[in-house]
Amino acid sequence: MHLKHTGMRRLGKSKHAGFMLIEVLVSIAVSAVALLALASLNAAALRYTKMSQYRAVATLLASDIGERMRANKGRAAGGSTTAEGFWAGDYDYTTSFAGQSSNVTPPALRCNTASSVCSTRELAELDLAQWRFQTRSSLPEGSVFVLRQSEAVAADVWIAWRDPRVASQDEAPARATECPGGLAVSDLSIRCSYFRVNL
Repeated sequence: MHLKHTGMRRLGKSKHAGFMLIEVLVSIAVSAVALLALASLNAAALRYTKMSQYRAVATLLASDIGERMRANKGRAAGGSTTAEGFWAGDYDYTTSFAGQSSNVTPPALRCNTASSVCSTRELAELDLAQWRFQTRSSLPEGSVFVLRQSEAVAADVWIAWRDPRVASQDEAPARATECPGGLAVSDLSIRCSYFRVNL
């Protein structure tokens, strides 16, 4: 009788040990799924934080070119006078994204001394060169697209950059309309920010 009781006790212990092993395996599986989800969330947070940082830089750059255009607004055409500065479209820049891959070349006339005599066009060329260089330095492959509005005292400004971290397919539909046609963008890793600058 004593031997039978001991055998039943051993059988009960082995069943209990088997259930404990299953519980441990289930808890490991649940923990692994939770850790994978956490890692994915962390990666997405890093991607969108970087994207927000790029968009903040683009906003500052758009404000910069807006101030440069206001300072060199020039005059509108009327009567016998011809348009100058912003009014003449001197700040328009419509080169494609691929066309802006080379280094920015500053104009020959720097307009940076007291004796410099620069026209509104020459000043606009200097402004654009400095601004493009700043954009290129602040954003990965930073590029610009500027077009004056003929019916308003305003300009449409796009700032583009390459951001491979957000080149996933789920964001492709949004990307299709955020860059102007003139930039000729087909790469999913290129992002654009659009600004309307009112003078």
